[in-house]
Amino acid sequence: MERHSSKHDKSIFEIPLSEAQQITRAWAARGNFIKSYLIDAQELKDMVEEKGASYVRVYFGWDTEMEKGREQRLIMVPADIYGRDMINTEVSLAANAKEDSNIFDFTMPCPPTCPPPESPLAE
Repeated sequence: MERHSSKHDKSIFEIPLSEAQQITRAWAARGNFIKSYLIDAQELKDMVEEKGASYVRVYFGWDTEMEKGREQRLIMVPADIYGRDMINTEVSLAANAKEDSNIFDFTMPCPPTCPPPESPLAE
């Protein structure tokens, strides 16, 4: 298998493949339909590089409008150095204005955006 170099080679948050396999198998064994999420790297990078952002907070959501088994959603917001969510609470009431909430859901669940079968976590 190809070795991918990373800026995170010395991260204290990196876990061994065997641990990742163990916990993803445990998740699947619980009968969870959604196996993983694919996240657009550029969108995530843009959020992390936002002025004042030190963290990304992930909220779990339940969308009753989605088909059965796909109701789970990941909602992300940048957070400052103190862990405070950087949410814009002032909403524009202009007719054609796009709400600038600073709350994001650019995750793509698996299925259907699953990794290729050769991924060691794609069981």
